[in-house]
Amino acid sequence: MKKITLLFACFIGSIGLMNAQSSFTGTNTGTQTSVTVESLLTRLQNIGNVAGDVNAYFTPQEQRMLNVHYNGIQNIAPVVITQSNSQTIESGAEIACASPTSFRNNNVYRDFDLAGDFGIMNGLEVSAVEFAIGPVITPSGFPITANIYSATPGSFPGGALTLQGTAVYNVTNADAETMVTLPLAAMIPAGEAMVMELVLVDDGTDTNFMRFGCNNAGETGPSYIMAPDCGANVPTPLFDLGLSQGFVWNVLGDDEPGGGGGDPAVVFGINNTTASLITFDPADPAAFTTVGVSPAAGFENAGAIDPNDNGTAYVLDNGGAFYSVDLASGVYTSLGSIAAPGGESWAGAEFDPISGTLYAISTNITTSRLSTIDIGTATATTVGLTGMAGAISLMIDENGDGYSHDIVDDNFYYVDLGSGVASIIGSLGYDANFGQGGTYIKGDPGFVYLSAFDNGAFQSQWRRVDVLTGASTVIDLFNGGADQVAWSSAKGEILGVSENALEGFVYYPNPTNGALSLKSVNNIDTVAIYNLLGQSVLSSKIGATTSDLDISALTTGTYIMKVTVEGQTGTYKVLKN
Repeated sequence: MKKITLLFACFIGSIGLMNAQSSFTGTNTGTQTSVTVESLLTRLQNIGNVAGDVNAYFTPQEQRMLNVHYNGIQNIAPVVITQSNSQTIESGAEIACASPTSFRNNNVYRDFDLAGDFGIMNGLEVSAVEFAIGPVITPSGFPITANIYSATPGSFPGGALTLQGTAVYNVTNADAETMVTLPLAAMIPAGEAMVMELVLVDDGTDTNFMRFGCNNAGETGPSYIMAPDCGANVPTPLFDLGLSQGFVWNVLGDDEPGGGGGDPAVVFGINNTTASLITFDPADPAAFTTVGVSPAAGFENAGAIDPNDNGTAYVLDNGGAFYSVDLASGVYTSLGSIAAPGGESWAGAEFDPISGTLYAISTNITTSRLSTIDIGTATATTVGLTGMAGAISLMIDENGDGYSHDIVDDNFYYVDLGSGVASIIGSLGYDANFGQGGTYIKGDPGFVYLSAFDNGAFQSQWRRVDVLTGASTVIDLFNGGADQVAWSSAKGEILGVSENALEGFVYYPNPTNGALSLKSVNNIDTVAIYNLLGQSVLSSKIGATTSDLDISALTTGTYIMKVTVEGQTGTYKVLKN
């Protein structure tokens, strides 16, 4: 009989378990040199200011490492469910039931009490799972199946599991010592716990080898394994097997399932991470939808929706390729090529809603120019130098006032559309770098929106900018901050940001930096404010039809307000400046 062992890379010798042929043995077969955060920070510092694709400088895994370094795992998605105290994949701590050359059947689990441990009371809409891969040896790859189940809280590893969603990830040698992200759609009902399972099935080839990535940084809930070939016949906590490490896993999702709606404003943009046209609700940019695939060979940095034909957008890549885009189908049609003036590259575009003129802005990180675009002849006419070094966006409001922001000095500018000259308004309050864009949304006078990339946090963000001061506020992140959105353009009108609204209830102002005024036709029972991790940060009993709620002590960002009126609950997004 071939000896099978539960392998992990710690040099502790052999520890007997269920029987003589099932034991832990110390091995370390990893051969890749790990990229450190310190080396990435040095690279980031050396890059300087760039008006292009962040993917040209950092792999998705490296972007993830920087994102987590700056922001922490809990702040890179609307909701991140994790029991891992650290996202580090610790060399020597990986584990699997395997022979020295191939794995055996492995079922590994984590059990999440959504209400008890995470304060998520209304269920969870899962969008993706993340898990760490240890050493891999494979000639052609092999599948790992991820399953998401709902369960009665506290029942696992016993009790019934109800499968809510599944997806498969094909592991290759390139995944060794990385964290992989696997899109997975599942819905955990309110009041239920969530169980995540990874399934690794022995393919009988004796050629594929892998261990799951772990660390010894501690965990807030146990990691489980079921591997009969190694003596674990039921899901068993690793610490019951004499092991101190835990799996590095996360589940990404939305703790306000079924929300949205009621807001006719829609934003389109380019997700340059996947070279795809996307659309999203401006109040919920994390939940974007892919419409089509861009054929542009270059970096698609400029785009705008035609106000006289809001089913069509026009885009320019940084090489000058010019397209019209059918927003319903996502189909691009080539209209020719337009070279940017002065050796610059196109960086932003917007229509003047009053004149119907399409303007575009270009930059080479030293100079920036404003131009007009003739769609029919596919030509550009220079209006003038802006005086900005790194103009990266162009926004024009319904009054015909133009604005831009600069990735060299991180300031917000007013742009004179007649001369091109830009006048500084104020600091954006973040480190802008790489390709990004912006748009004005009708119904929100005095503000514009940026599909930003914050170099200081190393994440893509959806920001709201006060045009009188230049100060900006983060509304939310694109895919947890991982997907770079280089242009954005809106159609429709913002009428409000409420979700699941209660009849006869209103609140204002929103955004606010102080008090929220609440008014209702009927008595307001209670109100509670939650952050995007589902944690309650403020609650109050009201018992009246009017009240002022002081949220000045909360940090800047997006919150969920839950209001109960005569037993009915409504949910609303609140923006704290």
